[in-house]
Amino acid sequence: MKKLFCVLLPVLFLLSSCYVSDIEDSGMVTSEESNEYIPDNSVFGVAFASCESSDPYTTSNKLNAEFMGLVCEPLFSVSDTFEVTPVLCRDYSYSDREYTFNIKDGVTFSDGSALTASDVEYSLRAAMGSGSYYATRLAIIENISSSDRGNFVKVRLKYDNARFPALLDIPIIKRNTRNSIPPTGTGLYAPKDDLSALVARRDHHSGKTPVYSVISICDVTSSDELIYEFDTHNVSLLTSDPTGSTHITPISRAARTNVVTTQLHYLGFNTRNATLSDKSVRRAIARAIDRENAAAADFALMGNPAELPVHPKSSSYPHESAKDLFYDGETAISVSAPLTILVNSDNSGKLAVCKRIAETLSRLGAPTTVRALPFDEYTSALRSGDFTLYYAEVALGADFDITRLISGSLNFGGFYDTSLINAHSAYLAGDEGKNEFFRIFCDTVPFAPIMFKDTAMYTQENFFEKTSPTSQNIYNSFCDWTVKNIS
Repeated sequence: MKKLFCVLLPVLFLLSSCYVSDIEDSGMVTSEESNEYIPDNSVFGVAFASCESSDPYTTSNKLNAEFMGLVCEPLFSVSDTFEVTPVLCRDYSYSDREYTFNIKDGVTFSDGSALTASDVEYSLRAAMGSGSYYATRLAIIENISSSDRGNFVKVRLKYDNARFPALLDIPIIKRNTRNSIPPTGTGLYAPKDDLSALVARRDHHSGKTPVYSVISICDVTSSDELIYEFDTHNVSLLTSDPTGSTHITPISRAARTNVVTTQLHYLGFNTRNATLSDKSVRRAIARAIDRENAAAADFALMGNPAELPVHPKSSSYPHESAKDLFYDGETAISVSAPLTILVNSDNSGKLAVCKRIAETLSRLGAPTTVRALPFDEYTSALRSGDFTLYYAEVALGADFDITRLISGSLNFGGFYDTSLINAHSAYLAGDEGKNEFFRIFCDTVPFAPIMFKDTAMYTQENFFEKTSPTSQNIYNSFCDWTVKNIS
């Protein structure tokens, strides 16, 4: 079982297009039953897999990656509404594609040593490296340098991005500790030498005191053991993707909290196709997508409908512009040839959405079928351009940069429009270009956003009164979480 789980946990963590939306019984209870159940929430426990890497940048282990949120901190935190707040960064300046991040004074690692700019440079370089989970988002970086004397880090970008700090919710660790178990961080908690528990740091720079002075660490070696430890209350929190093929389900009374992500689901167009080269046809197809039902029914309330490529919970979401692509299930669509939607057959949720879209398009006069292929065949067809329409999922950054989709490696449909590319560059450079970018996006429709998917956090029923998890840090603002009836 130990070998099995060491293989299974990376699968649980990796972002893939192989999610399945067959949702098992989640163990949820009715409000009447839950009112009778009061757990012992005076004790908090977390899971850790010692059989797997705890390198915060390259680990494919979901549990160990989440564990980092208690022992490490980022330069900036990003809330569940995508507000960016400095954590280890005191302040910063930006000019001519170069950021200067001034590192907060008085911050120490759990071993008592001071945080320096070179620690930050070391961490960012590691996060940029081959095999890093963060490498794609940091590919925009051209160069990094630091000064311990001035305690600042300079980051030069390949192109303008005024929203770059939103990408820096990345764990910062002490240099040369990547191979430590776990690495040395500046977080609220320090691990005991035997990794039996986490102990709250009294010298933490925030001055805050978390609810739990000690958190027990449960070393799990199988998926069954993880569920067992949760159901017996040795582990107090776990996360899973209810729409995924590797979804793990608590048996005991559990409360589910949806956790927003930047996982965008969208419908792509082959603009080399004569029919889809017409932007008016693409716009009509985008308006034929019933996003509300796709998110609510096909993805079981685990999606946030979005007409545009920004999460609708973000203050940057352009609600007025989005009206141009609202669902219209009545206006006829004229096409010169039948359409086919390519989709990964391994994901029943995506398949259901495609069938819904195909039925609407066919009813409106654009005959459409669904071509469902196993993942490897699906990706091969995408790369070779063997499609007219396709359903896909992509992990955007919290800056919602779509460069890869309109002019980069994920532009499978051959879309090209200089007005949109230029407007997008201006949008990234500052809010002044926001309205023009979304106006042109709605006019050209390079792809049709459908929804941003959620994942789930499970805790014991009646355990927490307030939580604020994010996809990058499940323990985001942990000091501000509140529990019910703690003794």
